[in-house]
Amino acid sequence: MYYRHDLDYEYPEKSDEHMITVKHLRDTNFDENYNYLDETPFNKFKRGVLFALLNTVVFPVVTIRHGLRIYGKENYKKHKAAYKDGAITICNHVFMWDYLCVLKAIRPHMQYFPAWKTNFEGPNGPLIRWVGGMPVPTHNFRALAKFNRALNKGLADGKWIHFFPEGSMWFYYPDIRPLKKAVFQYAVSHNKPVIPMSISFRERKGIGRLFSKNPCADLHIGEPLFPDQSLPPKDATDVLHKQAYHVMQVMNGINPGDPTYNEDQNINNYKKTI
Repeated sequence: MYYRHDLDYEYPEKSDEHMITVKHLRDTNFDENYNYLDETPFNKFKRGVLFALLNTVVFPVVTIRHGLRIYGKENYKKHKAAYKDGAITICNHVFMWDYLCVLKAIRPHMQYFPAWKTNFEGPNGPLIRWVGGMPVPTHNFRALAKFNRALNKGLADGKWIHFFPEGSMWFYYPDIRPLKKAVFQYAVSHNKPVIPMSISFRERKGIGRLFSKNPCADLHIGEPLFPDQSLPPKDATDVLHKQAYHVMQVMNGINPGDPTYNEDQNINNYKKTI
């Protein structure tokens, strides 16, 4: 599972910095009037169409392109009763289509997910919105408050929410970067199970080399993690934060004592491992 590629990627210095640039095509005012969680009838119809397209076209293409294999489905299926009021899923963020891999792993559930607002003003903006993207506003307190209310409403209404808790996408990075604690604050405040996932890589061989030079992807699904409601919220958040980080590393084949196993979730302290 612990395959480390030798591709020529240069990763940013800070673990939550973005390593891509997005071509700016449109200006969108992500303010307090923006509809961050679109639940209009037309959007629900569009997402119904999307669900059909995902299952008939997109998932097969993603599987072939990335050589996708999914492990741990039994961990997901045996806890279905725990997800009746919604859930939070998390995963490391390692290529452009990894969210589609997550959607395949948890189907038939559709989700919403907070995302870098710059992406919504680039070529893929409409598609990101269609699959449930919620732009995270910056430099506007009232807009951020509106976004937060929308996210809380989604969780309160039993919707599934996905987070990439590392905070940015790094192409094919094999280790798990520090996770943002706010993700787990949402889980504690709404008492939602957290389904940890991680993507590791394996060497691309044979006919698979015709589709890409990048390594193939293995998505791992862990046992759900539940907030400890007997603890004060801050302590419960800290425990869940630590558990999730450990589980994601172990699923990727990175165990305590290994050189790249990390316990420090201070983003400013993180040292790149490749």
